Amino acid sequence: MTQETAYRFAILAGLVTSLVCAGCGGGSQSTPPAGSGGASAAGGDQGKGGSTSGGGATSAGGAVATGGVSGVSGAGGVTSAGGVQASGGGAGSSSSAPDAAAGFGGSTSVRDAGATSKEVASPASCPAPPAGAPAAAVTAINVENTARVAMGIPCATLVLSLCTSAQNHCNYYATNVSSTTCKAASAHDEISGCPQFTGVDPGAREKAAGYSGSGWSECIAFVGDPANSVQQLIDTVYHRIPMLSPWWRDFGYGNATGCDTIDFGPGAATDKTITAVYPYDGQTGVPLSFNGAYEGPTPPAPSTGWPSGYPVTLYGKGITVTAHQIVVDGTTTPLAHVWIDGDATTGADAKVLYTEAPLAANTTYRVTIDGSTAAGSVHFEWTFTTGAATSPGGGRRG
Repeated sequence: MTQETAYRFAILAGLVTSLVCAGCGGGSQSTPPAGSGGASAAGGDQGKGGSTSGGGATSAGGAVATGGVSGVSGAGGVTSAGGVQASGGGAGSSSSAPDAAAGFGGSTSVRDAGATSKEVASPASCPAPPAGAPAAAVTAINVENTARVAMGIPCATLVLSLCTSAQNHCNYYATNVSSTTCKAASAHDEISGCPQFTGVDPGAREKAAGYSGSGWSECIAFVGDPANSVQQLIDTVYHRIPMLSPWWRDFGYGNATGCDTIDFGPGAATDKTITAVYPYDGQTGVPLSFNGAYEGPTPPAPSTGWPSGYPVTLYGKGITVTAHQIVVDGTTTPLAHVWIDGDATTGADAKVLYTEAPLAANTTYRVTIDGSTAAGSVHFEWTFTTGAATSPGGGRRG
């Protein structure tokens, strides 16, 4: 069964007030923090449960690979994204988007770790927006694809029917946000019979707009700005997952006053052996911190409380992780961190870590993750560099 997910990101007047995500890998509902404007939407199948630990295991030996590329044993299916190479692929786990050995094709794309983000972060190679695409949607997908190209994963494709469903929902939200009868319990939902109604949930609205894909995901930001809303969703733990997933490739954006809706569908098939990381290998200007108190469900809090360090995500199917480590590059002392692997919100295809303390400014960090797939052992190792304490995004969540 196709997994359906629903996401919500709440920002008021450019300041973070709350972040709610329900059904992100399952179908449970959650109660948002005060000021978030309602409970989140339930979304489809229940995701795989999992545990979270602070500190985490460390990588054996603390090996350092020159150039941020490290290969290990394991036959077949070697894939790469963002300069991080792993062998073995990732067979055996299901996806909310269809699996197939087509689409991106599992080709290797190794990025020079010495390159800067500006040298690789161009969406020029992505499909051109369709004729008639709204200018705001083009802006949004350019920010989205800037990150995806730098990661080495397939571009997202702007789909007019998803732009329609997203725009319709922002129209509904902006029209009814102050209504006592038509403001739904969740910002993802609509109430039949109310002005601008087009569907009770994202899946119904996408279908009504003519989208024929077999699944849906939705993110909502209350910014009213296409570029800022996309980046702020990327700068999270749970909401980043559909934004940068190799297996969610159809994209639509709509906005209204105080509303940005992004609707996703699976799109073209992506090889299930693809792996990717964010921040990507060699990325510079990475923010220093994240405040998970604004996200719902709230990610596991560091033992010292929020803010944590900026989240780090590994995408891959069928990966069983045995060791994970983050250090200041050039040192061997592991940094205490929270590790999320296969909880009900991340699902099976994303692993997340974030240091318990905010990252230091203008510092290079090295992440090492070891594990196995059905094809053999895998090893991921890459670096990224933070920006100044005042760099954009560095302190927004602190």
